[in-house]
Amino acid sequence: MKHTLLATTAIVLVAANASAVDVELYGQVNKGLFGYDDGTNTDVVVVDNKFNSTRFGLKGAQALDNGLTASVLFESEMLSNPSNGLQQNNVGTQSATPASTTPVNFTERQARVGLSGMFGGVYLGQQSTAIDGVYTQDLAGAADVMGANFEEIGGGLGFRTKGTNALNAAITPNAMTTKLDENRADSIRYDSPIFNGFQGRASVAQGGDMDLGVFYDGGWSDFKVAAAAGAYFNNDNVDQRGAAIHTTTPNADESTYAASVSVAHSSGLAGTVAYSKDTLDNKAANINDPSTWYAKVGYSWDAFEVAADYGRAKDYRKVGNTDKLTSFGLGAQYNLADGVSVAALYRNFDADITANQTDGIDLYGVNMRVKF
Repeated sequence: MKHTLLATTAIVLVAANASAVDVELYGQVNKGLFGYDDGTNTDVVVVDNKFNSTRFGLKGAQALDNGLTASVLFESEMLSNPSNGLQQNNVGTQSATPASTTPVNFTERQARVGLSGMFGGVYLGQQSTAIDGVYTQDLAGAADVMGANFEEIGGGLGFRTKGTNALNAAITPNAMTTKLDENRADSIRYDSPIFNGFQGRASVAQGGDMDLGVFYDGGWSDFKVAAAAGAYFNNDNVDQRGAAIHTTTPNADESTYAASVSVAHSSGLAGTVAYSKDTLDNKAANINDPSTWYAKVGYSWDAFEVAADYGRAKDYRKVGNTDKLTSFGLGAQYNLADGVSVAALYRNFDADITANQTDGIDLYGVNMRVKF
């Protein structure tokens, strides 16, 4: 047994020394304890925080003799009970998503290779597309639990009808908000060189979907600025929500336009605004293009961050009447050490549904993230 262990160790060391690319291991575990009150029932559940999931990865780069740099990225994630999937059942008790009897495995998040140089970079594989991050630029603090995708915690909860307390499983924050939370696909992506803080990106996914994005990271004097704008064009037969497109199916997502700007001052004050709008294919006469806007203010000092936000989304259910979802939240975060943080959140969801008055949902909880 001892000889086997020594031989195995030697093989690993030789393989590491023979490696063409220097590889770095990284990852994090990000868990939360969140409860809700939907006007009828309350419950508490342990979740994987969808804002920044539990994951591990390998990344590396190697300078080549011709002036190019080769890179590799492999990243896997585990969501045993994603925070945007927690939901009630008809009697109000919590049902884990997935059920605790379902095996939970690490799944592919990113797996790509690339070449970069003076021209920028070209990347191939499962990866973030060019619009990923356009909607979520944020310097305003408490990012462990708050952001433009405010449905990432509690998005699967159904609203209950006033008076009858009936659970509307199809009327959820997830169903009433943009799908620009994550944009990854098997694709080829080009990133331009960075000019004065600006970088352009373009990608084509397997199937033909195209993304464009422009990012800015810079500032002046005592201000730091992060901003982005982009567009997504659906060129295959299925939209971001799984609906058929470029057929006779009405009201499928054809394109998405989004932007976000965040500014932070050296005093600790910061603010963020974001906007997203979809255009629909075969749109019916009584259907509006869905849109979302979001605003956030925050203040940071030492290791502490506090923030408040407000978001409003409308027409994502595409049912012929104007549906609106509003949400406001209060958050706090304490960064205990480099890569270690704890946070707390209170959030309210309120749905304005034509012909169906619903109770609001209050969400509250704490979160801890540890990176390695």
